[in-house]
Amino acid sequence: MRCPRRCSFPEISADELIRSFTPTAADVAFVDPGKGRGPVDRLGMLVQLCTLPWLGFVPDDVGSAPPPAVARVAERRGLIASIWSGRPPRRAARR
Repeated sequence: MRCPRRCSFPEISADELIRSFTPTAADVAFVDPGKGRGPVDRLGMLVQLCTLPWLGFVPDDVGSAPPPAVARVAERRGLIASIWSGRPPRRAARR
């Protein structure tokens, strides 16, 4: 049986929010939009990259990321937090 604590995010303090959810230059370079990633992809990847050092893993339910954490990452990168659904966007099928 899987550990329930790994399924979702715990509460986050103000200090943890600032310390953990400020993307680094390396994080930003990794999700560079020039690599074909749209804003939803970039925000989702940044939330996951910021979560990893904070918790040591990324919870299974990425969509349960604390809204203040998502908003902070979005704000720091000039993205709109309301685009976050916690799920990868669906790609249109190629014909």
